[in-house]
Amino acid sequence: MPKKIEDVISEYGFYVTETKGTSMYPLIKSDCSDVCIVKTDFPLKKYDVPLYIRKDGTYVLHRVLGKTEKGYICCGDNQCVLEYGVTEDMIIGKLDSWYRKEKKYTVRDKGYLRYVNFWCKSLKRRRILLWFLWKGKRFNTLARAAFRKVFKRRKAEDK
Repeated sequence: MPKKIEDVISEYGFYVTETKGTSMYPLIKSDCSDVCIVKTDFPLKKYDVPLYIRKDGTYVLHRVLGKTEKGYICCGDNQCVLEYGVTEDMIIGKLDSWYRKEKKYTVRDKGYLRYVNFWCKSLKRRRILLWFLWKGKRFNTLARAAFRKVFKRRKAEDK
């Protein structure tokens, strides 16, 4: 029987796994990033990235943005909706490093710290940037479709 993540972390002190989902994009990319989760010391600091289990049993890797008397306030880097009430008993470990294209990155790297300063310190800025990214993707798709239609019509008229 396979061991649970929390059992592996308590036995070995870390756990490495492939990620699924887009909530931590652009930092962690689904299906091409492996994350290393380590045991954590409490209390967590702002901008730590804990791995926790929701009440429905799903594993979630989101960033701490604050703390209330009811628990931590977490949010994915690719999200704008805050999740309240993440308690210490729900937390299994925290992100220490991740691998993308066989290159290792850690939470102590200068590039990561710059990313946190830019992307994570302002939820308002993130909302605006995500809106433009989403609209930009949609605009790109519409522009390509329109270009194909126009190009095909001209090609047909030339014959």
